[in-house]
Amino acid sequence: MFGKEGTEQGAVSSILGSGCKFVGDVDAKGTIRVDGEFEGKIVSTDSVIVGKGGIVRGEIHTNHATISGTVEGNIFAKRKVELESGSKLIGDVESMSLVIEDGVFFEGKSKMLKEAQGYTPPKPKFQKAPEPKQEAPAKE
Repeated sequence: MFGKEGTEQGAVSSILGSGCKFVGDVDAKGTIRVDGEFEGKIVSTDSVIVGKGGIVRGEIHTNHATISGTVEGNIFAKRKVELESGSKLIGDVESMSLVIEDGVFFEGKSKMLKEAQGYTPPKPKFQKAPEPKQEAPAKE
């Protein structure tokens, strides 16, 4: 499955369909998609997708999260969080990358991660020029 920007996500391995409600915690290997109502904690080794009709009340821990529906809780994504137009997030985000499209309701804080899975921030290309030395005024 490919996202809007062509980023590859793993095949969906778990689905909570529309009209279904689940209360509890899920630890999924691979990608999980929520189109129904979920209450609890989601941990996924790959991606979490919340569809347009999906509602998540609780924490999400994953590599990549794509939100089109509603999330009431914090999202911890090692790589990227995408909030698509029409989505609603009430909670905090911690991730290396955060994409917010026009038309998103986001109430919370975001914290950008500098390192995840061996990520090393790039070194600056330009170094700051040294400050010029101030010479003492000459004595007369």
